[in-house]
Amino acid sequence: MNTSLNNSFQESNAITADQLVADLKKVAEDANRLIKEAGTYPIERLSAARNQVEDKLRFAKLKVADLRDATAEKTKRAADATHQYVNDNPWKSLGIVVAATAAATLILTRRND
Repeated sequence: MNTSLNNSFQESNAITADQLVADLKKVAEDANRLIKEAGTYPIERLSAARNQVEDKLRFAKLKVADLRDATAEKTKRAADATHQYVNDNPWKSLGIVVAATAAATLILTRRND
């Protein structure tokens, strides 16, 4: 797989994941604030605050679904590219597998000694 493609995949997921974590933390903070201050709010303000937290939670759930879908799509594209590479270069692919197996075997047998 192309290294730059792999790096951009990781960077785009990291940015989205960081944004998602920040949004979820904000929702949790808002919910905690609402719970702590619930006794001091008039009923109308409490209802509005609850609706606001519910809206933020709904938005965060949509972001999670979008991230899941984007990750699934990128994973499928990476798998397709890998499949295509293996089909185009079967002997090179076999050599890579053999080398990786030999390296893993060497590392594991040295650990047990």
